[in-house]
Amino acid sequence: MKKILIILAALFLLQICLTSALTIDSVISNPQEVQPGEKFSLNLKIENNLNEEVKDVVISLDLSETFFAPYQSSNEVRIDNINGDDNEKANFDLIASSDAISGTYTIPVTINYDHANGTHATPEEKVVGVIINAKPNIEVSYEGSVLVKGTSGKVTVKIVNSGLGDAKFLSVGLSAINGIQATGSNKIYIGNIDSNDFDSADFSVFVKADSPSSISLPIQLTYSDSRNNQITKEENILIKTYTQKEAIGLGLINKNNTFLIIISIVGVIIIFLVYRRIRKKNRNKRNGQ
Repeated sequence: MKKILIILAALFLLQICLTSALTIDSVISNPQEVQPGEKFSLNLKIENNLNEEVKDVVISLDLSETFFAPYQSSNEVRIDNINGDDNEKANFDLIASSDAISGTYTIPVTINYDHANGTHATPEEKVVGVIINAKPNIEVSYEGSVLVKGTSGKVTVKIVNSGLGDAKFLSVGLSAINGIQATGSNKIYIGNIDSNDFDSADFSVFVKADSPSSISLPIQLTYSDSRNNQITKEENILIKTYTQKEAIGLGLINKNNTFLIIISIVGVIIIFLVYRRIRKKNRNKRNGQ
């Protein structure tokens, strides 16, 4: 009978140990995706699955082999007590390394605590995940030639990636707008643009004679970040159009002297022919004498 009681007591204690573990009920990262060099908060919800209180709870993050470090804080949070079937939050202020690359990373978490009777529990070993996403930042500007009303021209769009991450599968589209009409393809595939790099796209257009002198031209950008999240956005570039007279007056284009050149050439030919005819006539007169 005594042995049975001892066995039952041991099983009861084992059950308490198995069910008394503190667990991480939820993990919230703000922002959800962290950029290299960015500060963020990590919120852990610690759940007490016991029916009894636990004391002197210490939640520790092991950041030694990660891309993260505490930011103006500690890698430990202390909680005096957590009541049975209750929860508490542990907040950490962290910063990601500036040379971190995109990916999902785990952070080891250790939870130490004491039971209500003062005995120290076996530490709980957990892991939480944090996403690093070095995002691209695409900006556009106009670098095309002078656009003259009533003529064909070229719109060159310069695309710069000033973000920390690469842009993949990038395409550039020219939206329809009054005053300018695409004469070729209105969508150009660029491909990848690395961080701190640039590329350009050329669109052949016709500028209508009645187009406004100033046009805000919509440019559609579609690309993916390092985590294959597709991004679509629209940027506007400001372009100017000119009449031919305005463009010549401002020195933006050279005056077309083709007509004058043709007249000059024709004049020279006529003078030469007249000269030859007079010379031939005079020669004939001399020969006749």
